[in-house]
Amino acid sequence: MPRVAIKTDFVGPDGSHEELAEYICDSPGCPNVATQALGCSRELGLSAAVCDEHAARPNDIRARA
Repeated sequence: MPRVAIKTDFVGPDGSHEELAEYICDSPGCPNVATQALGCSRELGLSAAVCDEHAARPNDIRARA
């Protein structure tokens, strides 16, 4: 799952710059923020997360992949 991070000019209590980060939906072509995890595989080191729109239809990801 892609991760988008934006560094800010705000300094946190530990002295480092704060960073805003979100994970993007794993459905192909979807630019929405991922809100729900579908699952993960420790053996393969893979995980999948989707937005609310695609969470109702998890089979869409497998059909397009």
